[in-house]
Amino acid sequence: MLIKDWMSKSVVTIDPKDSMNDAAKLFRTRVISMLPVINSGKITGVITDGDIKKAMPSDATTLDQYEIRSLMDSVEIGSIMSRPVITIDWDQTIDEAAGLMLGNGISGLPVVDHEEKLRGVITKSDIFRCFVSFTGVANKGQIFSFKLQDRPGTIKLLTDMVRGSGGRLCSIMTSYDDIEEGFRKVVFHTFDIDPEKFDSLVERFLQAGELNYVADLSRNFRKLY
Repeated sequence: MLIKDWMSKSVVTIDPKDSMNDAAKLFRTRVISMLPVINSGKITGVITDGDIKKAMPSDATTLDQYEIRSLMDSVEIGSIMSRPVITIDWDQTIDEAAGLMLGNGISGLPVVDHEEKLRGVITKSDIFRCFVSFTGVANKGQIFSFKLQDRPGTIKLLTDMVRGSGGRLCSIMTSYDDIEEGFRKVVFHTFDIDPEKFDSLVERFLQAGELNYVADLSRNFRKLY
Protein backbone atom coordinates (compact mmCIF):
# COMPACT_ATOMS: atom_id res chain seq x y z
CA MET A 1 0.00 0.00 0.00
CA LEU A 2 2.41 2.65 -1.23
CA ILE A 3 1.37 6.29 -0.95
CA LYS A 4 2.16 6.95 -4.61
CA ASP A 5 -0.60 4.52 -5.61
CA TRP A 6 -3.30 6.18 -3.46
CA MET A 7 -2.38 9.86 -3.28
CA SER A 8 -4.23 12.59 -5.20
CA LYS A 9 -1.88 13.54 -8.02
CA SER A 10 -3.66 16.63 -9.38
CA VAL A 11 -2.54 19.08 -6.72
CA VAL A 12 -3.92 22.61 -6.39
CA THR A 13 -1.24 24.89 -4.93
CA ILE A 14 -0.98 28.53 -3.94
CA ASP A 15 1.78 31.16 -3.76
CA PRO A 16 2.73 32.68 -0.37
CA LYS A 17 2.06 36.16 -1.81
CA ASP A 18 -1.47 35.25 -2.86
CA SER A 19 -4.22 36.60 -0.64
CA MET A 20 -6.41 34.95 1.92
CA ASN A 21 -9.32 35.67 -0.42
CA ASP A 22 -7.57 33.75 -3.22
CA ALA A 23 -7.32 30.72 -0.96
CA ALA A 24 -10.93 31.05 0.20
CA LYS A 25 -12.11 31.04 -3.42
CA LEU A 26 -10.15 27.84 -4.12
CA PHE A 27 -11.68 26.10 -1.12
CA ARG A 28 -15.15 27.14 -2.28
CA THR A 29 -14.72 26.03 -5.89
CA ARG A 30 -12.46 22.95 -5.66
CA VAL A 31 -12.94 19.69 -3.76
CA ILE A 32 -9.84 20.08 -1.57
CA SER A 33 -9.02 20.14 2.14
CA MET A 34 -5.54 21.68 2.00
CA LEU A 35 -3.35 23.85 -0.25
CA PRO A 36 0.41 23.35 -0.37
CA VAL A 37 2.13 26.75 -0.48
CA ILE A 38 4.83 26.78 -3.15
CA ASN A 39 7.64 29.32 -3.40
CA SER A 40 10.29 28.92 -6.14
CA GLY A 41 9.26 25.30 -6.65
CA LYS A 42 9.61 24.36 -2.95
CA ILE A 43 6.94 23.72 -0.34
CA THR A 44 7.13 26.46 2.27
CA GLY A 45 3.86 25.79 4.11
CA VAL A 46 0.30 24.55 3.89
CA ILE A 47 -3.00 26.34 4.26
CA THR A 48 -6.29 24.69 5.21
CA ASP A 49 -9.87 25.87 5.31
CA GLY A 50 -9.50 25.90 9.10
CA ASP A 51 -6.56 28.32 8.83
CA ILE A 52 -8.73 30.65 6.75
CA LYS A 53 -11.57 30.53 9.28
CA LYS A 54 -9.21 31.20 12.20
CA ALA A 55 -7.80 34.26 10.41
CA MET A 56 -11.26 35.68 9.67
CA PRO A 57 -12.72 38.48 11.84
CA SER A 58 -14.95 37.18 14.63
CA ASP A 59 -18.73 37.20 14.36
CA ALA A 60 -18.73 40.21 16.70
CA THR A 61 -16.88 42.38 14.17
CA THR A 62 -18.38 45.72 13.14
CA LEU A 63 -16.86 45.40 9.65
CA ASP A 64 -19.29 45.14 6.75
CA GLN A 65 -18.92 42.58 3.94
CA TYR A 66 -16.99 44.98 1.71
CA GLU A 67 -14.50 45.73 4.50
CA ILE A 68 -14.07 42.02 5.29
CA ARG A 69 -13.41 41.27 1.61
CA SER A 70 -10.89 44.11 1.46
CA LEU A 71 -9.18 42.78 4.60
CA MET A 72 -8.96 39.28 3.11
CA ASP A 73 -7.43 40.71 -0.05
CA SER A 74 -4.74 42.44 2.02
CA VAL A 75 -3.65 39.38 4.06
CA GLU A 76 -0.99 37.28 2.34
CA ILE A 77 -1.04 33.49 2.62
CA GLY A 78 2.56 33.49 3.83
CA SER A 79 1.47 35.23 7.04
CA ILE A 80 -1.20 32.69 8.04
CA MET A 81 0.03 29.40 6.56
CA SER A 82 1.07 26.49 8.79
CA ARG A 83 4.80 25.81 8.97
CA PRO A 84 7.16 24.02 9.20
CA VAL A 85 5.56 21.60 6.75
CA ILE A 86 5.14 17.94 7.60
CA THR A 87 5.63 15.99 4.37
CA ILE A 88 5.92 12.32 3.48
CA ASP A 89 7.82 10.51 0.73
CA TRP A 90 5.81 8.93 -2.05
CA ASP A 91 7.49 5.53 -1.53
CA GLN A 92 6.34 5.30 2.10
CA THR A 93 3.23 3.36 3.03
CA ILE A 94 -0.38 4.27 3.74
CA ASP A 95 -0.11 3.07 7.33
CA GLU A 96 2.92 5.33 7.87
CA ALA A 97 0.90 8.28 6.54
CA ALA A 98 -2.03 7.40 8.81
CA GLY A 99 0.25 7.23 11.85
CA LEU A 100 1.84 10.58 10.99
CA MET A 101 -1.53 12.27 10.57
CA LEU A 102 -2.90 10.80 13.78
CA GLY A 103 0.21 11.68 15.77
CA ASN A 104 0.18 15.29 14.57
CA GLY A 105 -3.57 15.88 14.52
CA ILE A 106 -3.67 16.75 10.81
CA SER A 107 -5.95 15.63 7.98
CA GLY A 108 -3.51 15.55 5.07
CA LEU A 109 0.12 15.53 3.97
CA PRO A 110 1.98 16.88 0.94
CA VAL A 111 3.74 13.99 -0.81
CA VAL A 112 7.27 14.57 -2.13
CA ASP A 113 9.91 12.60 -4.01
CA HIS A 114 13.53 12.22 -2.92
CA GLU A 115 14.37 15.61 -4.45
CA GLU A 116 11.66 17.23 -2.28
CA LYS A 117 9.54 17.91 -5.37
CA LEU A 118 5.79 17.95 -4.73
CA ARG A 119 4.16 14.86 -6.28
CA GLY A 120 0.72 14.83 -4.69
CA VAL A 121 -1.23 15.00 -1.46
CA ILE A 122 -2.54 12.22 0.74
CA THR A 123 -5.61 12.88 2.88
CA LYS A 124 -7.81 11.01 5.33
CA SER A 125 -10.25 10.38 2.49
CA ASP A 126 -7.53 8.65 0.46
CA ILE A 127 -6.65 6.47 3.46
CA PHE A 128 -10.32 5.55 3.99
CA ARG A 129 -10.57 4.65 0.29
CA CYS A 130 -7.51 2.39 0.61
CA PHE A 131 -8.85 0.77 3.79
CA VAL A 132 -12.22 0.01 2.19
CA SER A 133 -10.50 -1.44 -0.88
CA PHE A 134 -8.19 -3.76 1.05
CA THR A 135 -10.76 -4.98 3.57
CA GLY A 136 -13.26 -5.74 0.83
CA VAL A 137 -16.12 -4.52 3.00
CA ALA A 138 -17.73 -2.75 0.03
CA ASN A 139 -18.21 -6.11 -1.70
CA LYS A 140 -20.78 -7.35 0.84
CA GLY A 141 -18.87 -10.37 2.11
CA GLN A 142 -18.55 -11.83 5.59
CA ILE A 143 -16.73 -10.53 8.68
CA PHE A 144 -15.42 -12.58 11.63
CA SER A 145 -13.77 -10.98 14.66
CA PHE A 146 -11.77 -13.03 17.19
CA LYS A 147 -9.73 -12.81 20.34
CA LEU A 148 -7.02 -15.41 19.79
CA GLN A 149 -4.07 -16.76 21.70
CA ASP A 150 -0.89 -15.46 20.10
CA ARG A 151 0.68 -18.73 19.07
CA PRO A 152 1.85 -20.18 15.73
CA GLY A 153 -0.71 -21.92 13.57
CA THR A 154 -3.84 -20.39 15.11
CA ILE A 155 -4.74 -18.24 12.12
CA LYS A 156 -3.98 -21.05 9.64
CA LEU A 157 -6.44 -23.29 11.45
CA LEU A 158 -9.19 -20.70 10.97
CA THR A 159 -8.33 -19.90 7.34
CA ASP A 160 -8.42 -23.61 6.54
CA MET A 161 -11.95 -23.66 7.96
CA VAL A 162 -12.92 -20.76 5.68
CA ARG A 163 -11.58 -22.56 2.62
CA GLY A 164 -13.28 -25.78 3.71
CA SER A 165 -16.59 -23.89 3.66
CA GLY A 166 -16.00 -22.72 0.09
CA GLY A 167 -15.05 -19.21 1.14
CA ARG A 168 -12.30 -16.92 -0.14
CA LEU A 169 -10.19 -14.68 2.07
CA CYS A 170 -10.08 -10.99 1.22
CA SER A 171 -8.12 -9.63 4.20
CA ILE A 172 -6.79 -10.52 7.65
CA MET A 173 -6.17 -7.74 10.17
CA THR A 174 -4.54 -8.18 13.55
CA SER A 175 -3.97 -5.87 16.52
CA TYR A 176 -2.22 -6.11 19.88
CA ASP A 177 -3.73 -2.87 21.24
CA ASP A 178 -6.03 -2.94 24.29
CA ILE A 179 -5.74 -6.68 24.88
CA GLU A 180 -3.96 -8.72 27.51
CA GLU A 181 -0.51 -10.15 26.89
CA GLY A 182 -0.47 -13.44 25.02
CA PHE A 183 -3.55 -12.61 22.93
CA ARG A 184 -4.36 -10.60 19.83
CA LYS A 185 -7.41 -9.33 17.99
CA VAL A 186 -7.96 -10.81 14.53
CA VAL A 187 -10.55 -9.84 11.92
CA PHE A 188 -11.22 -11.81 8.73
CA HIS A 189 -13.05 -10.44 5.69
CA THR A 190 -14.21 -13.24 3.39
CA PHE A 191 -16.27 -13.85 0.24
CA ASP A 192 -18.48 -16.57 -1.20
CA ILE A 193 -19.46 -18.42 1.97
CA ASP A 194 -22.83 -20.00 1.20
CA PRO A 195 -25.51 -18.98 3.74
CA GLU A 196 -26.23 -22.68 4.33
CA LYS A 197 -22.60 -23.22 5.42
CA PHE A 198 -22.29 -19.98 7.38
CA ASP A 199 -23.86 -21.22 10.64
CA SER A 200 -21.80 -24.42 10.76
CA LEU A 201 -18.62 -22.40 10.14
CA VAL A 202 -19.53 -20.10 13.01
CA GLU A 203 -19.99 -23.12 15.29
CA ARG A 204 -16.52 -24.41 14.39
CA PHE A 205 -15.06 -20.94 15.00
CA LEU A 206 -16.66 -20.85 18.45
CA GLN A 207 -14.84 -24.07 19.34
CA ALA A 208 -11.49 -22.87 17.99
CA GLY A 209 -11.21 -19.44 19.61
CA GLU A 210 -13.05 -16.60 21.31
CA LEU A 211 -15.39 -15.31 18.61
CA ASN A 212 -16.54 -11.75 19.32
CA TYR A 213 -18.55 -10.77 16.27
CA VAL A 214 -19.82 -12.17 12.97
CA ALA A 215 -21.56 -10.54 10.03
CA ASP A 216 -22.81 -11.62 6.65
CA LEU A 217 -23.20 -8.33 4.80
CA SER A 218 -24.85 -10.01 1.83
CA ARG A 219 -27.82 -10.84 4.10
CA ASN A 220 -27.46 -7.90 6.49
CA PHE A 221 -26.93 -10.40 9.32
CA ARG A 222 -24.87 -9.42 12.40
CA LYS A 223 -24.32 -11.02 15.79
CA LEU A 224 -22.24 -10.15 18.88
CA TYR A 225 -20.91 -12.84 21.24
